[in-house]
Amino acid sequence: MKRLLSALAMAVMLASCVPSDEPEEPQEHPVLPQPPEPEPEPELEPEPPRTLEISVTGEFVDLYPGETCTLGYSLGGGAYDPAKEYKVLFSSSKSEVATVDKNGLVTARKAGSTVIRVTEVDSEIYAERKLYVVNLNQVKQAYDKSRKFCCGHTLYYKAVVQSWDFFDDYMYACQVCGSPHTLSFTRKPVTSRDPQAYMHLKYYGHGDNIFVERCPDGDWLWVSNYGTLESGQTNRYADSQVLSRVRFREGVTFLPADADFNFVIPGMKRIIAAYDPDNGSIGIWCRDSGGKAWFYVYDLETIKTAPTENIQLSYSITYGSPAVTQKPIVKAVNLSKLTPLLSFRMPFNNVPQGYDWHHGKIWFFRGDGAEAEEREAGTNKNWATAYLVSTEGKTLVTVSVPWVDDIALLASEGITDLGYFEAEGIKVKDGELYLGFASKDAGSSPERRVNIFKYSLD
Repeated sequence: MKRLLSALAMAVMLASCVPSDEPEEPQEHPVLPQPPEPEPEPELEPEPPRTLEISVTGEFVDLYPGETCTLGYSLGGGAYDPAKEYKVLFSSSKSEVATVDKNGLVTARKAGSTVIRVTEVDSEIYAERKLYVVNLNQVKQAYDKSRKFCCGHTLYYKAVVQSWDFFDDYMYACQVCGSPHTLSFTRKPVTSRDPQAYMHLKYYGHGDNIFVERCPDGDWLWVSNYGTLESGQTNRYADSQVLSRVRFREGVTFLPADADFNFVIPGMKRIIAAYDPDNGSIGIWCRDSGGKAWFYVYDLETIKTAPTENIQLSYSITYGSPAVTQKPIVKAVNLSKLTPLLSFRMPFNNVPQGYDWHHGKIWFFRGDGAEAEEREAGTNKNWATAYLVSTEGKTLVTVSVPWVDDIALLASEGITDLGYFEAEGIKVKDGELYLGFASKDAGSSPERRVNIFKYSLD
């Protein structure tokens, strides 16, 4: 019996060792995460080199021979030690044009340009500023076609250009046109006639002088506003009592009250402005009730951010269609409540055919226009004269443009076959003097052209 049980147990054990047809379940083994790579030690940023920096300080100025100005310097940078006494030297690249002494006092000698350098002796670092000595003798020179900057371009409206301004790519030309009286602003490329865009300002004034302020939100026209109908005229406006800042908007027509920003000097009229971007200042020419001409200089950003108030104009104006006579109330900055950087009487009361305020000088342009037959009859109306005026209200030099009376020359250059050539506008930009002239041809509907010539101040 024992043997039988033993045999059965053995059989059961052997049977359990027979391979099964069912696959074995794999055993689960947990996968352990790999240890993170050790982060590399951050490389230390190299310490920037400690440098000394120097710059020229003082306003940008153009000098007339014999005038002086003082330039300063400023030291800074990581290597600057305020406790250290530094030695600096001033020098002039052309001492025949202007000299400079050890204290930065510049003395103008003769017309041209020079570079004033200030050097820190130990490090030999330096800064420079270009300085011009001016006397307007360029204007006396004979005509040279190489001076043509923008000539013979016709404008859409049949009216001569009154004033203009330009940048590297575009120029703006202001005309008096239309009925009722309108200042038309044409925007076009500097080097070609087309394409053109237009904006219209009704009853603003005569457009004697404009400048354009280029901003991130567009180009802004600075123009006289709230003009009055001249006595005995039916469509001629002048004596504007407001200076307005208007953003150029293509295809738009504005009335006086539509201007974006306004500025008033109570008691003054025929207000017109020019801008010196290097110094950030605006120069305003105007006349008082007795016809005396004045000049005021303000910091541009200061007057743009000054508070406005409701101001009743000093003098009644006649404007509109049908015309009304009243003293309008205008929301404006009262410039008489601000302290000007400069203010002085002009040496003459003549109305400009354009002026510029640049580097401490007033570049003033006068002239007239006439048909050829009037000039040939001896009236000699067609003349053009440039003036240089100091900030003391002194006329430094007066120079006439000699070639504007040469009718044959103007016809051969395709400028005018009539002889009409009227001084209209003057600008100084980047060492160049620009003179503008309006011209037209004979015929029942003559074309009106804008012509700009340039002269180097070097």
